[in-house]
Amino acid sequence: MRREQEHLATLRSLAFTEGVAEAIEEHDATRLERLVLPVAVNAGAPVVEVLDRQGNRIYRAARAAGDGLRYESVTEPVERAPWPLAQQALTPQPEGAPDKFAALVVDGTVPTLAIAGPVLLDGDIVGAVVVASPLASLLPAVKSEALADISVFAPNGSLLASTFALDGAAGSSPPPPGAEGSLAEDDLFGREYAFLSAPLRLRETPVGTYSVALPTSFITSANNLTRSQLGILFSVATLAVLATGWLLSRALTAPLLRLARAARAVSEGDLTARSGVSGRDEIGALADTFDTMTAWVQRQHLGTIGALVSAIDARDPYTRGHSLRVGHLSMEIGRALGLSDSQLQHLQVGGYLHDVGKIGVRDSVLLKAGALSPEERAHIEEHPRIGLDILSTVELPPEVRAIVGGHHERLDGTGYPLHLAAEELTAFPRIAAVADVYDALVTDRPYKAGMTAAEALRILRRESLAGGLDAEVVSTMERLATRWEERRRRPRPPGLRPPGRPLPQV
Repeated sequence: MRREQEHLATLRSLAFTEGVAEAIEEHDATRLERLVLPVAVNAGAPVVEVLDRQGNRIYRAARAAGDGLRYESVTEPVERAPWPLAQQALTPQPEGAPDKFAALVVDGTVPTLAIAGPVLLDGDIVGAVVVASPLASLLPAVKSEALADISVFAPNGSLLASTFALDGAAGSSPPPPGAEGSLAEDDLFGREYAFLSAPLRLRETPVGTYSVALPTSFITSANNLTRSQLGILFSVATLAVLATGWLLSRALTAPLLRLARAARAVSEGDLTARSGVSGRDEIGALADTFDTMTAWVQRQHLGTIGALVSAIDARDPYTRGHSLRVGHLSMEIGRALGLSDSQLQHLQVGGYLHDVGKIGVRDSVLLKAGALSPEERAHIEEHPRIGLDILSTVELPPEVRAIVGGHHERLDGTGYPLHLAAEELTAFPRIAAVADVYDALVTDRPYKAGMTAAEALRILRRESLAGGLDAEVVSTMERLATRWEERRRRPRPPGLRPPGRPLPQV
C-alpha cells in the first residue's frame, strides 16, 4: 500500500533525526515535541507516537479532528501504549531480519493502519516510533482512485472500515469476504453489487481481507460499449500507459539522484549527509546500505578523533575529558541556536580538536600547579597556532580550523594568539570559546575546586557585557546549563559515542 510506504519513510526519518534517541533515553517529551512534530506535519502523518524501551508512550502528535492542517501534541506519559506491534519493534531481531512491522490495530475504538520501528542509540534499542493512519481516512482516497467501493475486514471476517458507510447509507453492510479471487453478487442499499475479495498484506504479511465492489449495472454497461467508445477508451488507456511510464521513470531516477547527491556530499567531507531514500526494491536496499555505512564511518571518525584528544587530555589528569566535553557542549549550544546537522558536526569535531596544539606545550608549563611566569604564559598561548600547524596536512573544513585557531580570541580583540576582532570571528569560534571557558571554570584543578554552574555563568555574563564573549551564545549557555550539568556528572564524558554495529557487507 502506498500509505504504508509513506509511513515507513516517515518512521525512518524520525528514527535517524539527531537528538530523538537521546530525548527518548531522557524521557524528554518537550524536546521530542520540538523534533518530532515538524516531521509529522511535513509528512502529513495523522498519528505519530514515541515509546520508551518498555513500550510506554512518551509523546504523541495527532492531526486534530476535522482540521487537516492543525496538530495536537500530548506530552503526558502513558504506561503501556496501545500498540502491540511496537513490542515487536522493541525486541532485537536476528541479523538480516526486518526490524519494522505493520499491522491493522485498534487505537481506542478506531481501526488503524500502523507501522512501528526501533530507535537506536549506540547500537542499542532505546525506544520505538509508531506512525499510523485511521482506516476511515484512507479509504476515500482509494475509492476515488479505484472508482469502486472498498471494504476492509479483520482476519476473523469482521468489518473494520468501508466506503459504503461514508455514503450516508445505514441499516446494511457489505457481505463477508469470500475466498481469494472469488466473485460474488449481493444487494446492498437497494442496489446490486459485484464483490471481489483479496488478502490485504502489509510488509508481505497477511493482516486481513479487502473487497472491491462495483454496481452490476456498471459492469453490464461496460459490455455494451460501442466501437467509438472503445476507441476513446483505448486512447485514454494509451495516454495512461505513457503517463505511468513517465511516473515510473521519475520514481526510478529521483532516488538515484538523491543517492548520488548524498555520496557527493560525503566525498566532500560531510559525514552527516544521508540519502533519505527508502523502499523495498534494489535502490532502497542500496540507499539503506549507503546510509548505514556512512553512519558507521561517521561514528568511527568521531571515535578516532575522540581517542586522540583523550590521549592528549590524559597528560593532565585534572583536564581529562575536557576536549570531549567542549565538543559536545559546543554542539548542544549550536543545536539550540538552530544550526544545521553539518554545522553541528563541525562544532563537535572542532571542540574535540581545539586543544590539540597542547601537544607542543612543555609539561613543566602545562602541568604547573601555580601561577605562570610571563614567558610561560606566552609559551602556552601559542597552542592554538601550534594546533593549526599540526592539522595543516589534514583535510578539515574551515569551520573546524577556525575553532582550533580562534577559541581563545575575544570579540574586543584582547584574545590570543592573533588578537582578532569581532568581524573576523565566525559563529564557530564564538561558540567554542564559551564552551571552553565554561568547562574550564567548573572543572576541579589541583590548586582550587571548580566553580558552581551559577558562579561560572556569572563570569560568562560579565565577559559578554565587557565585549569579550558573544552575548547570544552566553544567553544560550544559561538556558542549557542545568541539563548540561546533569550530563557532565555522568561517569562517561558526554559526546564520545563508541562505534556501534560493524560495517555492513556491501
